[in-house]
Amino acid sequence: MVEELLAQKDSDDGTQGDNPVGSAEPAGRKSRRKISLYLLRRAARRAYRAEVVFAVGLLPYSVLAVLAHVYAYFSWDLALARSIQSIRLPGFGTLMVWISALGSGWLAVAIVAGAGLALIAVRLRLEAVIIMAGVGTGSLVNSLLKIVIARPRPSDELVQVITEYRHQSFPSGHVAFFIELFGFLFFLTYVLLKPARPRRAAFVVLGALISIVGVSRVYMGAHWPSDVAGAYLSGGLWLLLMIEIYRRLKSK
Repeated sequence: MVEELLAQKDSDDGTQGDNPVGSAEPAGRKSRRKISLYLLRRAARRAYRAEVVFAVGLLPYSVLAVLAHVYAYFSWDLALARSIQSIRLPGFGTLMVWISALGSGWLAVAIVAGAGLALIAVRLRLEAVIIMAGVGTGSLVNSLLKIVIARPRPSDELVQVITEYRHQSFPSGHVAFFIELFGFLFFLTYVLLKPARPRRAAFVVLGALISIVGVSRVYMGAHWPSDVAGAYLSGGLWLLLMIEIYRRLKSK
């Protein structure tokens, strides 16, 4: 797009009826320099905003991670977890189980691979690489964070544990996975699809998945609410990094 604007500008400068040819070339080069300078400044502003957002998100996550390392759970964790598990709406429990299943084991791997292959099929190869590499690497980082923070899972003496897990609790891997995968698909939907019913439907579905998975993990007794909050922060930061890398590669 920028090259087309520059070419059009040079063409206009060179075809003005009464202007000499010798004066058109400097004008074209001047316009090119102005546009290049504008693009550089805009990129710098975007990079600065991204850094600010990253720093703002990293601070509360760091504080929460340190506290999670010290405390097995907080008093509000227990109260909120019991409130969520007391919900008895028809079909609610089944929905919670199915939502959690989407982020578990080989099904999660298949969903990521399927998303990548679907993007490749519509000739969005860079998008496919970003989503598969980003989500895969994010999962490894999340596993390392769990080892470092070493927070135990909720005990069945305190809450109902529907499914037991051997790994540590903070941050929630399912929540981070949903944010990184479905969050990036949400971003691509916003950027690539034209405003229409399919676009709005995709927003609703993807947004609902990201929102509900946190409740699901608490309902299952797999995580404390603070584990979920930490994962929304860490997953959001990783998603921001994925988008920034994608934007930089796409602009080349």
